[in-house]
Amino acid sequence: MNSVPLQFATTSDGVRIACVSLGDGPPIIWASNIIGEATCYRVGMPSVREVTDRLVGLGWRVIRYDVRGVAGSDRKVEDLSLEGRLRDLAAVIGHFGLDRFALGGVDVGAATAVAYAVQHPSSVSHLILLSPWASGGRYLMIPELRAANAAPTASDGEWKIFLNIHVSVAAGFNDADYVRQGTEAAFQNWSAPGFAAFNAATARIEITNLLPQVTVPTLVTHEPAFPFGSFELCREVAAGIRGAEFLIMNENSLAGRVHDENVATIDRFLRSGTTTGSTSRAPSHAPTRLPAASDGLTPRELQVLRLVAAGSTNKAIAGELGVAVSTVERHLVNLYTKIGARGRADATAYALRHRIDTPPV
Repeated sequence: MNSVPLQFATTSDGVRIACVSLGDGPPIIWASNIIGEATCYRVGMPSVREVTDRLVGLGWRVIRYDVRGVAGSDRKVEDLSLEGRLRDLAAVIGHFGLDRFALGGVDVGAATAVAYAVQHPSSVSHLILLSPWASGGRYLMIPELRAANAAPTASDGEWKIFLNIHVSVAAGFNDADYVRQGTEAAFQNWSAPGFAAFNAATARIEITNLLPQVTVPTLVTHEPAFPFGSFELCREVAAGIRGAEFLIMNENSLAGRVHDENVATIDRFLRSGTTTGSTSRAPSHAPTRLPAASDGLTPRELQVLRLVAAGSTNKAIAGELGVAVSTVERHLVNLYTKIGARGRADATAYALRHRIDTPPV
């Protein structure tokens, strides 16, 4: 698995960053998450290796790297801030001589990607944010993440047990082989003090004010199967970026082995600027136009919209319609996109304006 050699870029503050480049097509660079994507690719972690190889097979050049303090990059680094992480990304971009590229990121990496896209809009062709958030403090309060991050220790034996629990939670306590492989990779990539320091720095990241400044075509996705993600935090990011597309991914890709929908969606978005794969996104300065209620919403979406307007929670709507809460969330994302709503208040106002807050007689 380690046949792909690591390369090294050096940041402006002297940190060596491990990186890999695969494929020969238009470049996609992924802002590194805490897991260290370059090393995870080399050891064959499915969430990194399989997605990368599929994108390369579709004609893209994929660049992965290990963020400072992690895996093959320099471990003993004091500055783990967002600014430091931006220096890592800039060093890798410079190392490979990239002028214009698509930029992606998964949860922690997504914050770095947003900040870079705001600073360098002419360099970024597309922005791909998988399970993003705008507030590191709120992200680390996700219940599953709080539980998985509890009580890391410095003892090697206890540290490995902690990592096994962390990876097990991320994988939804499924796929023993994935958990075993992920635990071993994490044990090699992280130290207990480094892990704690990285999370402490992440807690201080706040990019809410940057979201309205993003001007490049943006895709935001939420994967309900990923326990360390949050529908509300993802939707907040999508709502804050003008013209962003927000999709629910009904598979287990971010911490699993099912990648068909994820890869196909990314590929369509990169080729056309929209996940429909047919037309480019409207310019960011174009005014939002609300479609007529009968022109875009499916009968099921109309049902969900009426229940939202009646004040029902997602759980109550799921019970009323006999579907899963994740299905309700998917309908909400789709109908919000169609009617130009940023949340339940906008959707309720829309329903009232179009007199669809009650079923037709």
